[in-house]
Amino acid sequence: MALAATMPATVSLSHAGEGGYGYSSLAQREIIRRQNAVAQSDKLLIEGREAYAKQDYQLAVEKYRQALNTLPDAPSLADRRVSYTEHLSDASVALAQEYRKVGKYEEARVLLDGVLSADVDPNNIAAKAELGYLDDPIRTNPALTYEHTKNVDEVRRGLYMAQGNYDLGKYDDAKVEYEKILRVDPYNTAARRGMEKLASAKSDYYRAAYDHTRAELLMQVDQAWELSVPAEVPTFTDNGLGPNSDDTGGVAYITEKLRRIVIPRIDFEDTTVEEAIDFLRLRSAELDTLELDPDKKGVNFVIRRPRADVGGGQSSGLDAASGADPLLGGGDPGSLRINELRLRNVPLAVALKYIGDATKLRYKVDDFAVTLVPQTETGEDLFTRTFRVPPDFASMLNSGGETTGSSDADPFADTGGSGVGTLQARPPIIDLLKQSGIQFSDGSSATLGSSGTLLITNTPSELDKIEQLIETFVNRQPKQVKITTKFVEISQENNDELGFDWVVTPFGLGGDVFGSGGTAGNGSGRIGTDFVSPVNGSTVSGISGTDDVSNIVTSGLRSGDYAVSGNSIDSILNNPDRTAQSSTVAPGILGLTGLFSDGQVQVIMRGLAQKKGTDLMTAPSVTARSGQKATIEVIREFIYPTEYEPPELPTTVGSSTTSDSLLTGSSSSSFPVTPATPTAFETKNTGVTLEIEPTIGENDFVIDLRFLPEIVEFEGFINYGSPIQTPSTDALGNAITTVITENRIEMPVFSKRSVNTSLTIYDGYTVAVGGLMREDVQNVEDKVPILGDIPIIGRLFQTKGENRIKSNLIIFVTAQIIDATGRPLRGSDSGGGAVPVTSGGGDFGDGVLPPLDPIE
Repeated sequence: MALAATMPATVSLSHAGEGGYGYSSLAQREIIRRQNAVAQSDKLLIEGREAYAKQDYQLAVEKYRQALNTLPDAPSLADRRVSYTEHLSDASVALAQEYRKVGKYEEARVLLDGVLSADVDPNNIAAKAELGYLDDPIRTNPALTYEHTKNVDEVRRGLYMAQGNYDLGKYDDAKVEYEKILRVDPYNTAARRGMEKLASAKSDYYRAAYDHTRAELLMQVDQAWELSVPAEVPTFTDNGLGPNSDDTGGVAYITEKLRRIVIPRIDFEDTTVEEAIDFLRLRSAELDTLELDPDKKGVNFVIRRPRADVGGGQSSGLDAASGADPLLGGGDPGSLRINELRLRNVPLAVALKYIGDATKLRYKVDDFAVTLVPQTETGEDLFTRTFRVPPDFASMLNSGGETTGSSDADPFADTGGSGVGTLQARPPIIDLLKQSGIQFSDGSSATLGSSGTLLITNTPSELDKIEQLIETFVNRQPKQVKITTKFVEISQENNDELGFDWVVTPFGLGGDVFGSGGTAGNGSGRIGTDFVSPVNGSTVSGISGTDDVSNIVTSGLRSGDYAVSGNSIDSILNNPDRTAQSSTVAPGILGLTGLFSDGQVQVIMRGLAQKKGTDLMTAPSVTARSGQKATIEVIREFIYPTEYEPPELPTTVGSSTTSDSLLTGSSSSSFPVTPATPTAFETKNTGVTLEIEPTIGENDFVIDLRFLPEIVEFEGFINYGSPIQTPSTDALGNAITTVITENRIEMPVFSKRSVNTSLTIYDGYTVAVGGLMREDVQNVEDKVPILGDIPIIGRLFQTKGENRIKSNLIIFVTAQIIDATGRPLRGSDSGGGAVPVTSGGGDFGDGVLPPLDPIE
């Protein structure tokens, strides 16, 4: 049968022609049509086979059906039709199997029913088996739908896409793919695991970023100690540039031409204004050196007729010399005559002035021409223009702050609030433009839209000023100033002391004469544990436990804290109970003990070599735009009492007796006492406060700076109160004093470091704006009379100590211009040192520094 399907078919018709000798033309055409249809059917069959081999069963079924429909219905083609039908049945069963796998049960059933139809193949075993599979819930999941199958494919593609993005480090894109998957399949574990893996990868990155940020900030702390060598200062040069030659219009441009074009010679005699203007027009084009383009040389001149006729009359034709004003009648100003005007080497503006004086005309400069109008015409025409301005245009106009007073006003004056003030509403745009020098007459207006559109109605000259003002902001790179203030304080205390203590107990000198050391005197007390224990069990008077040692030869020599007194304020802060400062002697480093006949001698050498250093560096910094004040506060609010109620004592006092035991007791007068109570409080900000107002110079290299850094620290309290005591007696009847209440009145002590000054500094440079160097020296030289003067041996009866306290406080300020990205405008961020200057091939007046010689 397959062979029949591939064999060519010939259709013959008998007795179709006349007389039986041939075919008619109609029959021939029919034969040709059927042969072409058979050829087309064979071609479709081949295409269906190719699709079937590629497992494209849908296309195969379509091709087989087209082949059957195209094949002519002729008995000679029956075998071929049977072959086509078998191909269609096989492809339909294969397609039905695919439909069953993806949940298209109804489409599969339709295909199989079509195969088992009576005119196709009702006994097709494969089709019947496939129908059985459709009805078998074990082989076919009845809950499966085609939409679910498509979702499975979409989820699979999404998982591959998400994994690909993850492998490429596109974590955000991978997260988007996983979220798409979860919208389709809310319980997809793979997507959740993928998002977990993404979160873990991001967490690793953020931990690394944390470590980097922490190391970077600690590095900046270490870097702040650097005192960089300042770079060489560039030489300022005047570029001598005039107006921009690219500007071919505008009031300022034409005004500059009127000033620069000089007419060598003017000789007017009985000359009309029109003729004089023609002369100036020609000569201005010849003498214009400001413009390089020949088509743009010279100045345009326009003569305007009066706006309205006064009295409705016409020009009388009188000239300027007749004494009557021809303009009152509305005549042509160009016909006015200049009797005589002779000038030599005058600017074009001066020539126009003389012409106007002779003819009662005046000139005004527009955007593209000079217009001559009658002097009786006042004011200028109003025009409306739209400008595109930066979003922060109003802020840049308001860079001078909201203050309206003189420039000498304190920019850091207290406004009555605490902390950083609230944001203030900006003035209207017309007020800001007026502050910038723009004049607004009657009928003029200014409106700034939220989209950056500035609508101005004003005269041409003022519109030109506004355009130039906008160009200064539009063409200017956004810049701000980063100010860093360093308080570097280095202090060191050096202590050096060497002394000796001698203890000599009584010993016999022969007969009834005994010798011993001295008394305790007025020196610092020594205790028994400072000395060596008695030798061979002998005792030394006074050496026991912590009792003071007697018979000290060098008792009057000062040592330790007794020799060098500390700072008085520190002493008070360290003793809030207002008691004497606890002092100690220098530690012993060597001791010797010897015996006389019945006495003992001991010597202890005391020495101390101590260095204490304190290094403090505080570097508050803040960034602000040019001309605007900025404040940074890193503070703690410290609330403390300022007023106290005095203590309250009763008017009558009773007495009571208290006993500690049956045998002992004490008696004292007891009464209720209310100690001093705080009634008023104040708040003090402790920490760092920095207020600055930088102004960037026109060359983007010099910065004028007014700043006020302040550091306030809490040191401690001083107790100004006195304890309230009452007399009493102990069990033995001895008079003692009992403290009823301490009655503490404590007031805080603050230390403050601040600078309030104005200075000019180069971009990226560091200058010292203040400092304090101090050294306190205390020398102590004590000795025992007579014994201390003995050569060599006398040093054993001397105490020498020296205390030096050196401190150096320097305040540095660094100003650096940065762009809108936070990067330095020139050079690298050196953290407060001098920034190397780069060259850019331009002039210094354009904001680019000239090249510097390299430093070896």
